[in-house]
Amino acid sequence: MYVASRPPAAPPGPATLRLPYAPESARAARQMVRAKLQEWNLPHLVDDAELIVSELVGNAAKTGCMTALVVGVRRPTENLVRLLVADGSRTLPVRIDAGPAAESGRGLDLVDLVTKGRWGAQLRPLGKLVHADLATRPTAA
Repeated sequence: MYVASRPPAAPPGPATLRLPYAPESARAARQMVRAKLQEWNLPHLVDDAELIVSELVGNAAKTGCMTALVVGVRRPTENLVRLLVADGSRTLPVRIDAGPAAESGRGLDLVDLVTKGRWGAQLRPLGKLVHADLATRPTAA
């Protein structure tokens, strides 16, 4: 007996969210990222992804630029999740030595640590795009 098999289901698509320039936008970004990672059956990445997107959205909100703030989550390969934050500022993010007494300035260090250095930024005609990559599976040390 011949049984026709169904083609594999297409992977769930990416998510994009346009947000206002406000610190509260980080909450909406975290919710979107959490929902997408759960849809992709990657709950083990939720905490790291929420931390990263909170930092990147918070930095974008501080730029004072009032053009489009866009957050995205993509899965370019089965082994990679990419978080994206685009804003209208052409000032690239820079890691700083905050010092032990500083009350802020460690966010990009956390992003660097959590992504194992797999993050960056590119200038665009009307701003910049910051990305951070998370491996879907643990990598060998």
